[in-house]
Amino acid sequence: MTAYVTDFGLARFMFTAPTAHQDRSASLACLKGSIGYIPPEYGMSEEISTKGDVYSFGVFLLQMMTGCSPTDEKFSDGGSLHELVDGAFPDSIHKVIDPTMLREDSSTAELLRHCVVPLVRVGLSCSKASPRERPDMGRVSTEILRIMHVASRMGVV
Repeated sequence: MTAYVTDFGLARFMFTAPTAHQDRSASLACLKGSIGYIPPEYGMSEEISTKGDVYSFGVFLLQMMTGCSPTDEKFSDGGSLHELVDGAFPDSIHKVIDPTMLREDSSTAELLRHCVVPLVRVGLSCSKASPRERPDMGRVSTEILRIMHVASRMGVV
């Protein structure tokens, strides 16, 4: 289970500066992305930023942890993967985590506490609706490396 992240928002965005006859929102016309991973601010003609990539990464991380797609039909009523996970976080997180992520032994509680919950926390912080509330990827990377170090000490990875 090795994920390679190479194709998020700005990586696929072919930015062309608006001409004098175009407004700022015209630059959004080239935006490419998958439904469920495009940050909400892009739908409101906000400026493209790296915070959009952080959002996409957060949704991706939540999908990995839950095994649930952000476009699953259970969200057709207007809910979201972020809301589902946030509602269960942290006390009932075991109810939304993909069961294949958890081992059937005595270390499951430790795995949840030291690895799963911190990774879900990262996914939730990255997928917040407001770009100002999202961390930058440097901070995200540092936190994931810290979690990996803990997992390594536990013998999980």
